[in-house]
Amino acid sequence: MFDVYTLAAQLVGGVILILLANAASIKSRDVPKTFQRILSTLIDFIQTIFGNKQNDQQGIPLTRAQVTAAFPEETWQRNAYEDYKAVLLDEELVFPCVYATKGFKSDDQLYLFIDSDDLSDPRHIRTIAKGLSIYLPQARQLGPNTSLVLLAKQNEVNSRTVEEYNTLFWELLNGLAKLDEKPWPSDIPRDIDTDRWCFCFGGEQFFTVIQTPAHQVRRTRYAPGVTMVMQPKWIFDILFSTDAKRAGALSKVRALLAKYDPIPVSPELKNYGEEGSRESKQYYLLDENVPAPCPYERLSDSDVIAS
Repeated sequence: MFDVYTLAAQLVGGVILILLANAASIKSRDVPKTFQRILSTLIDFIQTIFGNKQNDQQGIPLTRAQVTAAFPEETWQRNAYEDYKAVLLDEELVFPCVYATKGFKSDDQLYLFIDSDDLSDPRHIRTIAKGLSIYLPQARQLGPNTSLVLLAKQNEVNSRTVEEYNTLFWELLNGLAKLDEKPWPSDIPRDIDTDRWCFCFGGEQFFTVIQTPAHQVRRTRYAPGVTMVMQPKWIFDILFSTDAKRAGALSKVRALLAKYDPIPVSPELKNYGEEGSRESKQYYLLDENVPAPCPYERLSDSDVIAS
């Protein structure tokens, strides 16, 4: 028999969970770490009571504490998260993007999960669009090393090629552009093949990096499951506030890349806006030093704004 009281309890629990998740993900000087831990504990309790511990949070970005509370060990979400964590915290083979490691340690990052590596799946595109829309209003409060990290379910057998993942990646970006509720920034060209283009969503500029299980040579772009990191580009204004800081940081990253990858550093890794640079060619790197093809001259206009 239909139990209206159970249904009502589940709905109320879901609303409380979302409110607490949003509150716990805010990090600023006004919200002590102790309070965030208390909120995370409450979230774990509510998830246990209402039986919602193993879902994908329906596109809600999660903090580290929320990930471990929501997904027990051996769930695919937890496995993807632990693999990501292990790479960043490896002290013997230091991951070249030191800012990603700093962002993880300082809990500046938020995490999204999708249940397959098909980035062109409309379900996943909607999930990521929703996640970005939730992430952006709080991003500046999270810290100077913030990013939104997408973790996909790992395949038992990986059958896609590096080139196929490149196509799926661009189909994802194009799908996100169609769902964008805000106009494309007027100071960013729509034509991709320019030195001033970058991906934009929600009125913000992003630098995006993707790793796949198909990469075998370029170790920095390998992950057991598709992993994508989306960084608001204003963080670079903070991290590289002077030319000296930028030069020092890039020198350090290139030195670590040379040790980490058995392939020479990609010639596509140039400063944004530099003559001859193409940020679009930095997002997705192949297993050889030739630029990955981009299947679009420009991303689609927003269907949401058009309607």
